[in-house]
Amino acid sequence: MAYKFVEGKTIYSPFEDRYVPITLYKEPGEKRTRTDSVKRAIDKAFEIGLANQFRYFITLTLDQEKIDRYDTVKIYPKLRVWLSNMVQRHKMDYLLFPEYHKPRPGETECAIHFHMLANADRLNLSDSGRQTENGQTIYNLSGWKYGFSTVIELDGRPAIIKYVTKYITKGNEKIFGKFYLSGGKTLKREVPAEFMNIDYASFEGQEYAIPGTGMRVKYKTFNLDWDEGELPHEPS
Repeated sequence: MAYKFVEGKTIYSPFEDRYVPITLYKEPGEKRTRTDSVKRAIDKAFEIGLANQFRYFITLTLDQEKIDRYDTVKIYPKLRVWLSNMVQRHKMDYLLFPEYHKPRPGETECAIHFHMLANADRLNLSDSGRQTENGQTIYNLSGWKYGFSTVIELDGRPAIIKYVTKYITKGNEKIFGKFYLSGGKTLKREVPAEFMNIDYASFEGQEYAIPGTGMRVKYKTFNLDWDEGELPHEPS
């Protein structure tokens, strides 16, 4: 059954234990569409990030002498071929976020670089001789031939996903027509859901009565550990 929210009607709020007027916030059509699109992208990226225990945080830059780092038309096909090869050769699963560099002095366009969460077999990594502020080894990815690369091993904490999805919200820019790219033969795209039959009386949660229905419900909020200490340090 579907319900339509109507301006001026009332709806029961269990958090206030009363009926409250429905107020529909109306944004300009274009802005609302864009906001919804960004939110869907963030939500889906979170789902993919949480469903996969990614091992690597990878940053890829582009060298102007090897590829036009400003031209999305030239970059995109080469990026897709490289990603496909990594999937085939190294069984890579990935969640990749394109981002524009801030313009450097004298630049009239913004160059593109990438941040990526990945799992893979037998990546060709070499020690860069550098460490993060947290003492982690920074590796270089030998298979990236279009510019500079850094690779840091992750510990699987959910905070990493929050950290990386900021690249969707920072500029709200679609590069290659997408907020992010994802792929891999074993990539999980949905967060597993578990349905449990729990005794109502023993369930710990805030209880609310729904007036006129004879029904009561319980709510409980579970907070993920978003401790952001010692997140990946982006090499400058």
